[in-house]
Amino acid sequence: MKGNRQMDKMSYNGYEIMAVPYQLADSGEWTVNVVISKHRTDAVVSRQFSAGEKFRTKQEAIQHCFAFGRQIIDGESESCAVVDL
Repeated sequence: MKGNRQMDKMSYNGYEIMAVPYQLADSGEWTVNVVISKHRTDAVVSRQFSAGEKFRTKQEAIQHCFAFGRQIIDGESESCAVVDL
């Protein structure tokens, strides 16, 4: 499992995971939201995914964004996939 983090981005198994959590106005909690990209010779293809989990801090949410992105790329998510990127 190789990963290289830069700010809120991580390279993983040929994909780029970008953590983009957002804060809910009503509770102040942070959501898990990621954009997974695949760089091709002629274009970059991206898809956004989100999960229902909420966290008290942005840093916690970012950590879970990366874990969620890795699960999707590894094919461990039943409802999210990147096979067609």
